[in-house]
Parts: sequence; C-alpha cells; structure tokens
Amino acid sequence: MKVSYFETGRYVLPPDLAREWPVAPASYDPETGVEAFRNMVERVKFVEALGFDWVSVSEHHYSPRILTPSPVVSATWLAARVDTIKIALLGPIVPVSNPIRVAEELAMLDTLAPGRIVVGLLRGTTNEYLSYDLNPKESRERTDEGMELILKAWTEPQPFGWQGKHFQYRTVSIWPRPQHQPHPPTYALGTSAEAGEFAARNRLGLGVSYGTFELMAKATRHYRDQCAHYGWEPGPDDIIYRANMILGETDDAAEAALARRDGQAAFPVRPGLRDALLAADARNVAGERRPANVGGVLPISFCGGPDRVIEQLRRCREEIGAGVVDLSLHDPGAGDTDSMMHALELFGRKVLPRIREL
Repeated sequence: MKVSYFETGRYVLPPDLAREWPVAPASYDPETGVEAFRNMVERVKFVEALGFDWVSVSEHHYSPRILTPSPVVSATWLAARVDTIKIALLGPIVPVSNPIRVAEELAMLDTLAPGRIVVGLLRGTTNEYLSYDLNPKESRERTDEGMELILKAWTEPQPFGWQGKHFQYRTVSIWPRPQHQPHPPTYALGTSAEAGEFAARNRLGLGVSYGTFELMAKATRHYRDQCAHYGWEPGPDDIIYRANMILGETDDAAEAALARRDGQAAFPVRPGLRDALLAADARNVAGERRPANVGGVLPISFCGGPDRVIEQLRRCREEIGAGVVDLSLHDPGAGDTDSMMHALELFGRKVLPRIREL
C-alpha cells in the first residue's frame, strides 16, 4: 500500500474568527499566511523523510480551512523544494476551470518535475461552484466534457477544434507536451456512476473520498465492473481513498482525541444557502442517490493506536480495493499542528513500514 499526505496549507486560526463560508477577506492576516506556506514546505520535507510516497494538494476557495486555491501553484512550489516524493494534484475543479489552461499548466508541471506528478480531475463540492458562478445543475456535464478535452489536448498530435456544449475553442495545440506519455498518471475523482464509467472508459484511475468503507466499496466495485466492460483490469494503484485519520500512541488516546472533536463543520454554509445548493445539485454513489455534502462534517475513517489503524487499513485495502490512501492526520480546519506532527511521525515509525505489503 502507498501512502499520501494531504497538505492543506494550515492557516493558524484566531479564536474569534467567524465560522461561516465564505470567510470575510478582512479576517486574513498576511503574516499568518506567509507562515502557513513556509510551514507547508517544512511538513512536506518531513513526510518525505518519513518515507511517504505522495503529498497531495487540492483546490478550495474563500476559506482558511484549505489554503490552496490553485493546486498548480501549490504543487510547483513544493516540487521545487523536495527531491523524491510525488506531488498529487487532487484535483483542479474541472467545471469551474478553463480545460485548455489546465492541460497546459499540468503538462508544463510534468515537464518541470518529470516522473513526480500525479493528476486527479475533480467535479468539486457544491458550494465551491459559487466561487466562479457556476450553475450546480451544469457541473456534471461540464466536468465530463472538460476532462475529455484535457485528455485530448494531451494526446492529440495535430491542432484541433472543439465545439462542445460548454466549451468551444477554434484551435487547440498545447506546448509543452506532457513529459510522461501519453499523460501523467491521472484519476477521475468521485464516487458517482458517471465518474466510475468515465475513468474506466478512458483507462484512468479512480479516487474516492470521505465515505464509509461500505459506501466507497460500492463505488469502486462499479468502477471495476466498468473496467471489465471496457476490456481491462485496474491494479491496486488505480484506486485512491482520501480519508481522515486520528492516530494515537494507544487506542484510548486516539478515542480521547476523537471525543474532543466538536462534531461541527469548520466553516459551514449558512442554512438557507445550504438548502438551496442541496436542491440544485444531484449526487449519487455508483448510481444510488445521495445528498451533496455542502460544508458538512467529514467523517473520521481511521481511529486508534498503530495496531488498530493497521487493521483498519487492511480492511480498506480488502473492501475498497485502494492501493493508495491519501490521509489527513488532523482536522483541516484546526489551527494547532503539534498533535498532527506527532501523528505523522508516529505513522512513519509504527504504521508505514508494516502496511507496505497490504
């Protein structure tokens, strides 16, 4: 099993900060922001030294909870400052992006750091669509069309035009080309039937996140069934599971840390807006209807001391089929990082060496 560390920027929050999304920009402290990104580099160097395989970054907006609005900028900054660890962009949010710009920037990054870039293409969460004024009802179609266009831009040897429903370009001819041919290791991120079918049809990996083993296994089974339909079989590294973990020296210490978690979303969307977004966005897991997560609490999938967590990771591998776990060892919205650094060090010493053969 491979392990990725999910890096969020970790802006240290003042205790009096209003907890509602979007967060007022007047609350931002420039010195705290600089320190957050300086510490980000130090954490990634730390997990590289511990033996983690990847570090992941993602795209989020209008909040200090995850301080990475541009995953390409984050990944480029990190790639220039570490030596061997792979940098996974999970993802850019495709429906709010210019797909040609995404294809160009990722090809450039793959050339700057050859062999070290992993790409995830993401539909994104419903509230994030407000960042760039996207109608949530269009998000699924825009995601699929945008991903098709990114893949074609990477692989088509001649200039081409694109006249789709949501994107139109007279001429597409990107330079540089991806260093890794036909493109960097790429995943469709999502639990829906559409995400699984798209990934299978295009021979991509699948990334699932923040759900129970049972629910995520339903999504990955659908993906594997679709892969068989298209005549190929995915390997363990083709399935990523992103999840939260609370790791303690003992099971009791981890349970005590879990009990201190207040159960509230770090930056919830106000109720009226949340209800409107839920009504506008249809979601599913492998075709089964499921409400969107609009600023909700993300579950803790792994909790315990090293022995218990290893058994939970074994179950994850067996039930979900994930060969890569992408872990946050601390709530993204929490300010204190001392406990997280201790958990990372504990994971590197007592868990990582024992799960390589899972």
